[in-house]
Amino acid sequence: MQVTNNTYTNYYNQTNNTTKVEKTEESSFASMLTGSQEEEEVGRYVKYMDQFNYFDSLSEEDRKVFREILKDDKITMAEMDSLSYEQAVRFEKVAFPQGNFSKEQLNNTPIVNMPNQAVHMLSATKRTNDKTFNEALYRTAREIDDDSYRRTIFREVKTNVTQVHFGDPLVETFNVIAYENAKNLWKEDIDKMNINFDKFLTDVITLHEKALVNPKTHPAVIDQHQEKLDGYNIILKHYTDIKKESIYA
Repeated sequence: MQVTNNTYTNYYNQTNNTTKVEKTEESSFASMLTGSQEEEEVGRYVKYMDQFNYFDSLSEEDRKVFREILKDDKITMAEMDSLSYEQAVRFEKVAFPQGNFSKEQLNNTPIVNMPNQAVHMLSATKRTNDKTFNEALYRTAREIDDDSYRRTIFREVKTNVTQVHFGDPLVETFNVIAYENAKNLWKEDIDKMNINFDKFLTDVITLHEKALVNPKTHPAVIDQHQEKLDGYNIILKHYTDIKKESIYA
């Protein structure tokens, strides 16, 4: 006759079931904790843009890199320096929402904090339709640490590029003619630009060099001419370097 110890069996089943429940609860808690931690690692900007599947069109590598940069809702110069120029061109479209967004959606977009230098670097990637010139501006923005001076040079470049694009006289921003001929440069204008930037840089630099040696130049604008000339020489240096790099690439 077989004797069964019901007390032991029942105790074992109860203990086993209790253990399973405890393990399940522990596992669920761990999952919740992990999920919570993962959620904390994704900042407000990334979470908001995920609603529109904004990162889905990126390559796996870009998606990983860009989300990592943006996960804390800020962009540092160290993170900017970690990107190649080609990545920066793509990152600009992610850092600044573009596409079919409503005005309300854009207004609700969480702010990504970044230094002015990073803003100028990213905006340089779409300043014209010439990749070499844009990259030269990008490197110039990285080289000039002073926000005020960098802003001045970028404003000068935008004004001069606009003048050449529309066939207006090439003059300094502080020249009254620049104000009289001021025009907006829209994306469609940039897309259809046909500017020889080798000639453009030569012409602008020559403009300032001539003014500096011209005895008729008013003393009040001498420093402004020198300031603009120094900025354009930085751009020219990078522009020349990039063209050389493309030859030996």
